[in-house]
Parts: sequence; structure tokens; C-alpha cells
Amino acid sequence: MENDGKQVCVLLVEDDPGDQKLIKTALMDQGCEINLKIASSGEAAMDYLKMSTEDAVRYSRPSLILLDLNMPGMGGKAFLKKIKADEDLCSIPVVVVTTSDSETDIRECYASHAAGYIEKSAVPEEFGDVLKRLTRYWFSVSAVLKG
Repeated sequence: MENDGKQVCVLLVEDDPGDQKLIKTALMDQGCEINLKIASSGEAAMDYLKMSTEDAVRYSRPSLILLDLNMPGMGGKAFLKKIKADEDLCSIPVVVVTTSDSETDIRECYASHAAGYIEKSAVPEEFGDVLKRLTRYWFSVSAVLKG
């Protein structure tokens, strides 16, 4: 996968350790340099993003955020609205990765400027394949901001 030899940062906002591991495995199998940061809550993700604007050397600005919707505390929808309302963060693409197949959730996420919406498959191999295709697209076809 072509990424100009630069490492790209992906922020995963996911509270489930099993899903964290599955997503991490799928992303690391891509053959490009992905610096994966994991936040277990919307609040932790916002803290990381704040640090990335204050200290870009120690806290890489994400080129992509993968976001679960259903988390305790600040849920995915609230996080998405907050990041898209922030002038410094709104350009970071956010792809929702969730178990919800609700038309309402899908509409709300796209209305809040999500770049994509992926349903987590109950079959881990299928879900891993979807994430691999997403990553190949995002970092080899789509133009991304690198910091």
C-alpha cells in the first residue's frame, strides 16, 4: 500500500477490548506504517485530540478516526458532533464502526459529517476483511492529511 513512506496515525475510539484487538490486527496487516492510538471512551479521545493540537511531536494528529457509537459516558454520536463542531479538528475524517444497523443512527451520523458507516460483522474474519479494504482505500486511494 502506498503512503509515501510516512507513518499515518489512526485513532480508534472503542471501549470493547475484543473489538480493539480485532481492529488492531486488521490494521496492522496492511503493510503500511500505521500508528494506532486507542481511546476507550469519547472523553479519552477528546483528551488525545486536544494534546495532538498542543504537542504534535508527542501526540500525532490522526489521519483517520474509527469510532464506535455505543460507549459509556460520551457516546459516539456526541463525540462526532463535538469533533465536527471544532474548527481545529473538523477536517479529520471519522468512520463509524458499530454494531448498530439502525437507519436513524446511519442518518444521524452522516448528518453529523461522518465519512463512512460500517457495521461490525458477527463473523470476525468478515469484519477484518472490511477493515482491510477500508484501510487500503483510505491510505492508498483517498487523499489524507498527514499532520
